[in-house]
Amino acid sequence: MSEESDRENTVKTLVDQLREGNTLAKKVEKNEFNLDPVDLEQFILNNSGRLIQDSMDTIDNIKQYIISAPEPEDVHSLAELYKASTGALETLNKIFLQQKKSETTIKVKTMDIESKTHLAEHKQDKLTFTREEIFEQLLNSGKVIEAEISEEDV
Repeated sequence: MSEESDRENTVKTLVDQLREGNTLAKKVEKNEFNLDPVDLEQFILNNSGRLIQDSMDTIDNIKQYIISAPEPEDVHSLAELYKASTGALETLNKIFLQQKKSETTIKVKTMDIESKTHLAEHKQDKLTFTREEIFEQLLNSGKVIEAEISEEDV
């Protein structure tokens, strides 16, 4: 009877462990995914990079498997994986190009503002006169020269 009792205890222990494991599985809470908009760009870059790296590693592994025993389904899967990885790389490239374009646009605008400011400062340094003011200045600043005109000069 001891043997039967041990079996019952073992079965009871296993059933209890299964129930406890099931309870633990039910108690696991789903973590809500909260992402601050400030961290969004870095999150996308980090996870896209990791996803692409994992895809490239998987492509290498699957390629070795397909080379040894090619099956149409496996080749199709590899092609789809290439397609997905290429799409992810293109998306990251677009993000990179957009960042560079934004930086360049900001630099060009800054240079444009600086040049306009510089031109405005030079405009203020210039003296502007009307025709009448210039003629009056010439008349008032001129030296009177006495000269005799003889008939021989004419």
